[in-house]
Amino acid sequence: MEVGAHVWLRSKSSQWGWVPAVLVKKTETKEKGRDVTNLTFQDESEGHYDKIQPFEETLTIDTLALQSSEIDDVKMRNMDAGDAKDGGYEGISSPGRALVKKKASSVVGGVDDLIGLMHLHEPAILHSLRIRYDKDIIYTGTGPILIAINPFKAMPKLYSKEGMESYRMQGEGIQERPGLTRKQSLMQVGVRMSARAHDDDRKKLPPHVYQTADDAYRAMMRGIEDRRIMSPRKRKDGDSDPDPTDQSILVSGESGAGKTVTTKICLNYFAVLSRRKAQSLNADMPGTPESGGSRKTTSPGVVASGVEDRASIEQQVLQSNPILEAFGNARTIRNDNSSRFGKFIEVRFTTKGQLCGGSVETYLLEKIRLLKPSNGERNYHVFYQLLSSATDQERSDFRLDQLFFEDFKLLSHSGTYDRRDGVLDSDNHEEMIEAMDTMNFPDDAQHSLMRLVSAILFLGNMTFLPNEADHGESCTLQRDAASINSAFLLGVTFDALDKALTTRIINAAGETLVKPLNAQQASKACEALIK
Repeated sequence: MEVGAHVWLRSKSSQWGWVPAVLVKKTETKEKGRDVTNLTFQDESEGHYDKIQPFEETLTIDTLALQSSEIDDVKMRNMDAGDAKDGGYEGISSPGRALVKKKASSVVGGVDDLIGLMHLHEPAILHSLRIRYDKDIIYTGTGPILIAINPFKAMPKLYSKEGMESYRMQGEGIQERPGLTRKQSLMQVGVRMSARAHDDDRKKLPPHVYQTADDAYRAMMRGIEDRRIMSPRKRKDGDSDPDPTDQSILVSGESGAGKTVTTKICLNYFAVLSRRKAQSLNADMPGTPESGGSRKTTSPGVVASGVEDRASIEQQVLQSNPILEAFGNARTIRNDNSSRFGKFIEVRFTTKGQLCGGSVETYLLEKIRLLKPSNGERNYHVFYQLLSSATDQERSDFRLDQLFFEDFKLLSHSGTYDRRDGVLDSDNHEEMIEAMDTMNFPDDAQHSLMRLVSAILFLGNMTFLPNEADHGESCTLQRDAASINSAFLLGVTFDALDKALTTRIINAAGETLVKPLNAQQASKACEALIK
């Protein structure tokens, strides 16, 4: 590190943790019998850090350590095009290639993939991501990993149909050329992604969640094709296994990072790929208009290829989200639609690449939220959705009458009832009901679910009274509107509910003992029932 070096200097006063600086002085001396180097840094104003107060800071570093390893508090800077001293050239290092000098491109932040940075460390990553974020570029690659930063605003152009089509065509190796019709473009021969990855002359689209989803889809299709080619009959002893067909996309991040929305974008992209594959296969079938013949149907309005059935499956896969979000998402301090559970979504495809089904496994639901949401947070969305959208008939059926948020302890505990993102609970409720219809939930099942949601609200209002006769060793369930409505909605009698929550049955040595519970124990039993 020589005088004039542009660096990042660790700073506790900066919200970013690092500030840009330049080495202005370097002296070597001895301290306590060992060789040390004094490095003096001064502030270096930069557009994103122009509010930094002027400073001069000297660090004393062991000379031997300075020569053999990096300094924890000082990192070399990747020079932006405007700051470079060599006419706008930037050092780029790429895996498998020697260091090259590359003209600074118009890519915001220097590179689309952080691996292309000469100096890859914490301040370099933060600086590149910040520059891109300020230009509304929320996606950045780092090898096979996609970094996404929540923009906290709508970005319709980023997820337009045209943009989605561009990534699909890139995945299929189709180049759009002037003068070619869409059908002619689709007839071009695709190129494998593994071959395109080393084609430097091909202009690749910037990082995007569509790209990540497309990569997984293409890898799956390659695995299917390789497995077909290297069938057990054709495979020789010692041959390696073909490419795996199963693929995984891990979406992780802190609360409010955008995991739920990213997952929905991936599923939507898979649905589009499936529909396009169905259209392509249908066009190749003899007797269809696309192939020059007449369409054959098994019955009026039904296509022989079954495209309509597949579209229904695709729609069902997408429509699972409103139901999951209603019962498993809630407003937190940082996020108005935070998923309070983990989920494993499995999407199944045919060997032709069309969606044929899917499943969702949930785990680690935050059940404690049902009882006591923290201040400034809400319980699960479904409670507010029901109370905001219930019809007069539903309010009568579920014993809600004129009751609202403030009337239920499970909702009023936090004192927070609204959403800050402008989304209406009534709109979400309608979307959830439509999703249930799409997922073929019977009407009686939907009614039973909402009945159970109402029962949980009333269970939270119940009170247990200690019996003075035995000095509070036992208790009874107070007979009031909350307990009566709870029993009615659960489909049991009041006495049955009282017995279930105020006593415990013990089977021992062939005998059955009934032990009474005190008021505190009964309350805990009620909480367990709610959860």
